[in-house]
Amino acid sequence: MNKVTGGTIVVKALEDLNVDTVFGIPGIHNLDIYDALIHSSIKHVTAKHEQGVGYMADGYARVTGKPGIALVITGPGLTNIITAMGQAYHDSIPMVVISSQLPTWALNQRIGFLHELKNSTILTQSVAKESRTVMSLENIDLYIKEAYQLALSGRPGPVHVEIPMDILHGYTDRAEIINFKGEDLAKSNFPLIDKALLDLAVNEINKANFPLIIVGGGGWQAGEKILELAEKISAPVIQTAAGKGIVDEGHPLCLGTRIHFPVVREFLKTTDLVIAIGTEISPTDLWEQPLNIGGKLIQIDIDAANFNRNYRADIGLKGDALEVLAFLLDKVKTNEETNPNVLKKIADLKKTTTIKLPETTGVYEGVEFIKEMLAAIRSSLPADGILFTDMTTPAYIGLSEYPCRQPKTYIHPVGFGTLGFALPAAIGAKIAKSHTKVCVLAGDGGFQFTLPELAVACQENISLPIIIWNDGGFGEIRRHQEKRHPGQKIAVNHKNPDFIKLAEAYGLKGVIVSSPPEMKNVLKEAFLLNEPVIIEVKA
Repeated sequence: MNKVTGGTIVVKALEDLNVDTVFGIPGIHNLDIYDALIHSSIKHVTAKHEQGVGYMADGYARVTGKPGIALVITGPGLTNIITAMGQAYHDSIPMVVISSQLPTWALNQRIGFLHELKNSTILTQSVAKESRTVMSLENIDLYIKEAYQLALSGRPGPVHVEIPMDILHGYTDRAEIINFKGEDLAKSNFPLIDKALLDLAVNEINKANFPLIIVGGGGWQAGEKILELAEKISAPVIQTAAGKGIVDEGHPLCLGTRIHFPVVREFLKTTDLVIAIGTEISPTDLWEQPLNIGGKLIQIDIDAANFNRNYRADIGLKGDALEVLAFLLDKVKTNEETNPNVLKKIADLKKTTTIKLPETTGVYEGVEFIKEMLAAIRSSLPADGILFTDMTTPAYIGLSEYPCRQPKTYIHPVGFGTLGFALPAAIGAKIAKSHTKVCVLAGDGGFQFTLPELAVACQENISLPIIIWNDGGFGEIRRHQEKRHPGQKIAVNHKNPDFIKLAEAYGLKGVIVSSPPEMKNVLKEAFLLNEPVIIEVKA
């Protein structure tokens, strides 16, 4: 082959993987990659901050199932993207972060080189499945393709690869090209399922009088099989925030995303078998309250560590949820008729949780208004429309009160809990699926964490309604402070910009909405435009 730079090898490796979009910010240390991108068919989306780069790659990955690709420089570029990597790591979202690095001769010297970090791979290890430094041009192609595969395999997550400047800039005619494509790597090699454990699981399911299913994000491709199992064994289905919509929340057996309600946790005590699919049953889903399972626990997960992480599974079935469920469905007995008492209990619990919404969430004022606004948003989005939310009061209410019919249509950063997630993640998703209706719901505080990314949505001509729930600060934290020491607050009330004038500054439409009918009308108009629209709700 002709002599090529390390930067060219990076781009060629991404092309081999059928990568169509990368998110990044160019800097003096990674210009060799950008030089090669000039001649590539890969689309590059330039964010305004590396945190935005990471969230965009995250949003892209959530709706495509493919790793989001991020390009940053070392030093501040890498430290800025670490928060977004943490969110992806917690939520098991595949991502490949490619960063530049100091020249090999300057590594770990602390000589004051521009963008120098003492040890960047150690820095990123807590938010990545792996962090590696490429130390030769000949290994660039291999490392990037391995990173892509690792991001997808087993429990997905972010992987970091850094490449020193001299290697990016250097030339070689001996670069080894690994001959596999992106679609080959996407077919992860899942482990063989233990048949003996499967038989034990089938036996437990068949003898259970009252089984229940908990569904997490790891079951997102197995919705039909999960519902089939639920109907076959007459089991109620509860979904975590990441599992929301995997089973249609309108189905009479589906209790929705309500595991954080005390009355639902009490209900769990009455079951004699829980089947947890693709969830670690994390404290964040339980709002950090204890969970007591009345009977045995069968856990289906690609990550065997989850079998003993939060709750000790009586039977742990390691494997892809779709494959494991296919085995179970072939052997479990059918309940001839769904127990009407089960359906009644689910319907009653839905009513009870709605009544206890203020008590559970701590939101006593304006709950009905929030529910009505959520209903207006829901009616404005089709079943496959996606609502990206931030850590904001209406999003917490929406966990139970915004019904989803399909997976990955209500995306909430519940685990790592990053403010500023919704806007850039929605941009990444909309770039991946331009014909899908996507909407943002963010608080005024969280929106301003990544406000500059609004410019990216304008630049990319993205149809994106952005609903800003304006309560004049950090409303959730203010409520907690009020509970701790009534009348005394600190650092939670903000001086906000005029969001309508902000929209005008970007050449956009900005509207203040005060009622559900207004919300519907504005959203209908917003989806017809090829640009963002700011929709402010005065809370």
